Amino acid sequence: MKLLTLKNYFTYLTLFIMLVLASCQDKNKTPTASMISGDTSKTWKATRETNAAGDKDKITGAEKSEVIQFYANGSFSMRSSSQNASGKWTYDAMARSLVLQFVGSDMTENFQVVSLTEDEMKLQSPSGTMNLEAE
Repeated sequence: MKLLTLKNYFTYLTLFIMLVLASCQDKNKTPTASMISGDTSKTWKATRETNAAGDKDKITGAEKSEVIQFYANGSFSMRSSSQNASGKWTYDAMARSLVLQFVGSDMTENFQVVSLTEDEMKLQSPSGTMNLEAE
């Protein structure tokens, strides 16, 4: 009888270890460019921001209407109620950096991708951090 109980113990222990290992693998998944753009495009909206000092920066009503759409072909479009901008984007998965190059301008926006999942992205720049959610 004890042999059967010990066998059940090892079976449950093995299942538990496999479950823990499987759950850990998803967290270590390297973020990819397709997580930003989806198969064809993906739209993101800011949900929270902090300034360079790390203090919470309240998102204004106008900022709540702003969205950025990343396309799988490497282009992007930023839209708000008052203006639009577009350009090209590149993501370096090893360096975890996102660069936005605006059309008709030498200006670029450089971000460190702090975290990235299919639904959430946290970007850091010298001016602070921005949390975005996919729509």
